[in-house]
Amino acid sequence: MKKSVLIFSMVTMGFLLSSCLESGDRSYTGVMDFSYVTMDNSGLIYARNSLGFVTSNDIKMLYPGSCYFLSYTWNSENGMTQSADGFNIFNVVLTAEPEPVPSTTLVMSDAPAEAGTPFYQFSDPYYSSDEYFGDFWAFSYRWKKKKGEEARVDFYKSSETTEIPGEILIDVRLSKIGTPNETTETTETGVIAVNMKPLRNLLQTSGGTEAKNVPIRFRYYVEGKSEPIKSSSSYALTIYTD
Repeated sequence: MKKSVLIFSMVTMGFLLSSCLESGDRSYTGVMDFSYVTMDNSGLIYARNSLGFVTSNDIKMLYPGSCYFLSYTWNSENGMTQSADGFNIFNVVLTAEPEPVPSTTLVMSDAPAEAGTPFYQFSDPYYSSDEYFGDFWAFSYRWKKKKGEEARVDFYKSSETTEIPGEILIDVRLSKIGTPNETTETTETGVIAVNMKPLRNLLQTSGGTEAKNVPIRFRYYVEGKSEPIKSSSSYALTIYTD
């Protein structure tokens, strides 16, 4: 199976996590599990994903603050490690090389007036409303590609207001980079994780204790439509204020 198919399946369907019970032992398998790599106060590098907190010798070699697709196994014999913060971290065994997730950072200004290249398809986000994934929101998308071209996806905070009070509108732009060397187009699948931290920093009060859910909606161009469309649902970003 092509890697792009695995990535598309991972982000659009969430995660694949299976468990079984054999001879009293618990075991788990993660396949292309979207994971955010971070570090505790003692310097222990681990990843946050659908299983919880996971680490291994290979994971400890990854870059904190980055996202990866991880495939791994865990059973009760592997045990757990306790973090400096007192959390249990699963000691997993990776079953494939970590796949870095392409990433970008939210631009805190309006998008260019140009529509750019329309998407063929754009997914709902795979994310956590809090900082579990370090404020990275992952999307899969499909686009029409010619050989020699690559995709670039950017996210911009719009200054426009919507009919929903307090809702934030984010414009997504796809652009092609590189020089095509043939005319034939193929439909390709990509994935992008956008760091929403700048938006949290704008809205959240340092030391705030009152939780508030801010609705986020995405707007983008798709093939066959001259005007951009908005995501059918809004997605909550949980912040804390005074």
